[in-house]
Amino acid sequence: MQIDTKEIEYCKLLVNYVAEKEDIADKKAEVLKAFKNAPVKGFRKNKANMKTIEVFYRDQISESLKRALAENAYHDTVFEKKVRPYGTPKFNSLLLVGDKFTCEFELLVKPDFEICDFRAFEIPKIHQEHSLEANVQHMLQELRVRYGTVTPYTETDFVQSGDSIILDYEGSVDGAKVNEISAVGEMMTVGSSNLVDFDNNLTGLKMGETREFDLVVPENGLPQLAGQKIHFKATITMGSKNEPCPLNDELATKLGKANFEELKQAVVMSATHGMQQSDRNKLSEAVAKRLIKEIVFRVPEFLSLAEAKYLAHNSKMEWDKLSDTEKDQFVVAGEQNVRLALIFDRVRDLEPESLLNDQEIFNIIKDNLTQSGKPVEETIQEMSKSGSLQVVASRIKDEYTIDFICKNVKIVE
Repeated sequence: MQIDTKEIEYCKLLVNYVAEKEDIADKKAEVLKAFKNAPVKGFRKNKANMKTIEVFYRDQISESLKRALAENAYHDTVFEKKVRPYGTPKFNSLLLVGDKFTCEFELLVKPDFEICDFRAFEIPKIHQEHSLEANVQHMLQELRVRYGTVTPYTETDFVQSGDSIILDYEGSVDGAKVNEISAVGEMMTVGSSNLVDFDNNLTGLKMGETREFDLVVPENGLPQLAGQKIHFKATITMGSKNEPCPLNDELATKLGKANFEELKQAVVMSATHGMQQSDRNKLSEAVAKRLIKEIVFRVPEFLSLAEAKYLAHNSKMEWDKLSDTEKDQFVVAGEQNVRLALIFDRVRDLEPESLLNDQEIFNIIKDNLTQSGKPVEETIQEMSKSGSLQVVASRIKDEYTIDFICKNVKIVE
């Protein structure tokens, strides 16, 4: 075989491939074997000879052979050139003339870089902001509110934190309405919005009242609008107040527990698990930031752009309607995500213990669905059709890898 590669763009190769005659003959024998029992008009089942089948299915055999040889070309290139492919190749040409096969295709490859010694990382120990008892009391208060008595607004009631309201609001930037931050008949719990100042500006309003206000979106608010000044016009149409349930057996009964002591024990377990998960998340975040800082390499633009568009889609934003500034913000976020994903991928190449196989990942997905009470097979089929199955599998794989790295770093006081 002959394989010539040329980098036409960073991490994008143009490959010209010429197959050996022997390889073509071997692959043709495999393809013909697949057509051995194919039906031929005018012949009884399985009675047509191979020559007749070759003539009758000439075009189909030729296409099957070209596809098989193209697959060989891809695998030979990956093996011989020792590249790490990303996605599937794009074939520009497939030519099969007699006993000669040539093809040209574009191949996206992952960047090559060195992994630093993450086992030497010294990561400060995670300290919880609140004690276990404080978290337990907070969770009990949330349960009191959730299972309290709901009373609709009267003419004299006004919006307070914790109230459930229905409102119409319109957000605009420089006088132009932004559909993504405008709604009619939206339900919300006051105090739960990502934009804290939005909730604060609703406080004190009565049913039917309207208020206009401006706020600047913080960095951790809406990524696509971070730092921008938004003018809001909001009207409260309906609302209700919640009288919290007392902390006694009445609350326990509503939650299916025998008494309040049993409920509190369950809350303690839940709070403990939540704090442990919070510690893991904070440690993972600290390690991820360190990896990004220590491992420097150029991220392919096509990967950053693809991730940026995915993030915009998840934020319910249409890419073609975004401003250049908004696109740049998504690209920056996308590049960080891709960088970390490529680092994890490289770690998995070098550390077999950091890798889950496909069956292990699938089993985790099935277990999670079982615990959630969802129909497993039906949900997996739906996830597969929507494309979310691959996304979830990728997230599980990365979580396992970061957990492996976290277990191998040094935690210091």
